[in-house]
Amino acid sequence: MQPSLIFEEVVNRLRRRRVNRRAFQEFGRSLALIVDREALEASVAARIRELFDPDRMVILEPDRGGTAFLPGFSFGLEEAELEGLRVPARGKLTRWLAVNQTCLVLDRQPGVQEYLDPAERDLLDRLRLNLVVPMVSINRLTGILLLGSDRPGWGIGRSDVELLNLLASQASLAFENAELYRTQRERLDRLYRAERLAAVGQLAAGVAHEIRNPLTAIRSTMQYLLRGLDPGEPRHELVHELLREVDRINSTVGGLLSLSRSGELRKSDIDLLEPLGQAVQLLRARAAEQGVEIECNLGVGGLRISGDADQLKQVFLNLLINALQSMSAAGRITVGAAPWPRHDPSGTRWVQVRIADTGAGIPPEQMRRIFDPFYTTKRDGTGLGLAICHGIIEQHQGEIQLESEVGQGTAVSVRLPLSEGEPWPTF
Repeated sequence: MQPSLIFEEVVNRLRRRRVNRRAFQEFGRSLALIVDREALEASVAARIRELFDPDRMVILEPDRGGTAFLPGFSFGLEEAELEGLRVPARGKLTRWLAVNQTCLVLDRQPGVQEYLDPAERDLLDRLRLNLVVPMVSINRLTGILLLGSDRPGWGIGRSDVELLNLLASQASLAFENAELYRTQRERLDRLYRAERLAAVGQLAAGVAHEIRNPLTAIRSTMQYLLRGLDPGEPRHELVHELLREVDRINSTVGGLLSLSRSGELRKSDIDLLEPLGQAVQLLRARAAEQGVEIECNLGVGGLRISGDADQLKQVFLNLLINALQSMSAAGRITVGAAPWPRHDPSGTRWVQVRIADTGAGIPPEQMRRIFDPFYTTKRDGTGLGLAICHGIIEQHQGEIQLESEVGQGTAVSVRLPLSEGEPWPTF
């Protein structure tokens, strides 16, 4: 090579290094300002497209149970190609990435491809991938980046591999921070709701007696007046309507009192499918009248927990009624119950009941208040139903989570710990 060409190559390498260093610094600064995972994934994808220009890209993120990596963000691939995409958390591919903590360049490392499971090799071939990049944080695999291109000559050099590893490492730290932020926000939200419920419960316990005594007198007087009026008189309907309003007030007070009854659980060893099945059965006729189909997937095995069957039945019935009321006409409610593969350091196993509807959905600005006492989107609602459900599930050492999209529907997940020593059911 001529001296001038050698000099030009050296200058180009130095220039690329300066650009890469600047890109890395800018990338780190931008990620430090983002705590939403979807926004993070979009930012990571945009920067990698800018630097490496792949035709296809998938960011795999761990599922809640830590059993597999699933697509979180992608471009250049159809939804049908991503359907069923699942990389086991304890497969050979993830083990290789966790141990080596560097890019897997498929066309340069055929020996690694032979080491992989056939399903993993088929997946990489089907998606026409060239690179598999681990996202590692504190020696733990927190995500996987998949890149591919059909263009002849597309690829990355050794320095590009180093940059890609650095970018993936930086992104992994940002994802970890986002997950910590999300977890902390959920914890604070639960604490806030618990404090609100406790405050409302204490207030209700203090004033319920003062409210219900005059209510009883008013109701007795209204009933006395009603008996002296002819059913055809306008005043008869007026007094009858006042009686209904008194009953509604009394029901609201009863709901408030239920928020303060934290010590009244009658726990026993129960099959969770029993109160859930009873709640579904109670609502089937009403759903059929409305043209709503209830689809159940409750399995065949028992899910035994320590709980109050009556109160859990109340929770499920309330959630089903909410789902039914969210649909003005025909629709579908899906009810499922199955073990929830949550990674719990204490070794506790969990079960999840999921009730999803095809209703109107809930706007994002209402989601954070949906469990607050007295907050309701219904014209004649009291705003206590979900607050009571939340309180009951909290008393069972469980959690309740709501996901919704306007125009698509709402899904509520109730998660409860299985009884100690209860084996995983077979479905």
